[in-house]
Amino acid sequence: MAVIVGVPNDDGVSIHNKCAITQVIGGQEVTVIGYMTDECQLAFRAIWEAPFEGDSVGNINALDKTSSVAQTVSDKTSKTLWNSQQVWQGNEPPEITATLKFVAFTNAKSEVNDPIKYLAQMISPELQNTVPVSSDGLGGRVPNDARFKIGKALNLPMRISEVSYDINAPKTRDGNFAYNTVTITAAPKQMINQSQIPNHFQ
Repeated sequence: MAVIVGVPNDDGVSIHNKCAITQVIGGQEVTVIGYMTDECQLAFRAIWEAPFEGDSVGNINALDKTSSVAQTVSDKTSKTLWNSQQVWQGNEPPEITATLKFVAFTNAKSEVNDPIKYLAQMISPELQNTVPVSSDGLGGRVPNDARFKIGKALNLPMRISEVSYDINAPKTRDGNFAYNTVTITAAPKQMINQSQIPNHFQ
């Protein structure tokens, strides 16, 4: 049976303003739903480098020093626009930094505390106590991917690299958080091809 925790569906807030994060934990599908704040960012990064930046005509030991002396005297340089040519070195996987708000309406445990608990589980591995391989021949488990569904902006399995929250946020009489803000950083396993991007945007 699937577990769904976090903000309720009948709160009058559009699902497009919410973030749903789903992962299988202990054989059970768990979905955490939180309100998106203004501090949710998705970044695509391409790596461009200028490999000829330090090169110049005669860039060989003594000749290079001679060229430097000549530049000092004449204010002329043997460098050209070619030195600034950039070469593509690859793309990083897109990275999301999502700041989610959880608020207690009727049940602080399931609406605030449980989401934080499950997010902490989603980022964590399950390792063996003493030896890397157990008696059944299986080793420890690395953290699984979690599927991020963010309004109409993104629907993609990602690996969570950071979960942080306010451990001293206001609490209810039962000791559960009355509300809290959780910041999550995640990225997919690999970069996404240009032709694949429309498949992840709804």
